[in-house]
Amino acid sequence: MNEGHSTVKKLVVGLLLITWLAGLAWAFWWFEGRYVKAFERPAYFSAQNVAPPFTPGKVQVLHVWQPGCPCNGGHEAYLDNMTERFTQQGVLFARAGPSDVEGLPGVLKKLPYWPIPTEWKNWPGAPSVAIWDAQGNLAYVGPYSDGAHCNRDSSFIEPVIKTLLAGRPVSIVTQDTVACLCDLE
Repeated sequence: MNEGHSTVKKLVVGLLLITWLAGLAWAFWWFEGRYVKAFERPAYFSAQNVAPPFTPGKVQVLHVWQPGCPCNGGHEAYLDNMTERFTQQGVLFARAGPSDVEGLPGVLKKLPYWPIPTEWKNWPGAPSVAIWDAQGNLAYVGPYSDGAHCNRDSSFIEPVIKTLLAGRPVSIVTQDTVACLCDLE
């Protein structure tokens, strides 16, 4: 009887160990898929023209943001500075992503919320941006820059805004790029 009890005990301990290891493997797989992934990745931006956040008449910029994204840190200071500078030149700004302001940095908290249009349901991620010209035509969709950090020298969008303010056309609404992006929730 003692030998049978010992065998059952070993079997139960073995099953518990296998269950524990399987749970540990699943938890690692889930954590890695959710948090430990490469954020700098290839992305395909393509957006059909939709009405801008405000009535046409001025250049408009939509910041697409996802709070908690590791990619945000390299863009926050530039985003504040760039938004402030171009607001003084008449550019209108809005934000998309979560509708609440919790977790949003500086200037984004003050911008009007504009939900991503249903036509853009496959938006590749954030931080990214959409820009319309003064006539209300979509001029640019894509990331701020090609990496995890953005400044005046590495910005994709600063030349676009300057060109639009000078009255010249821009049309970059489809592009393959590599950028630091997080999925939108």
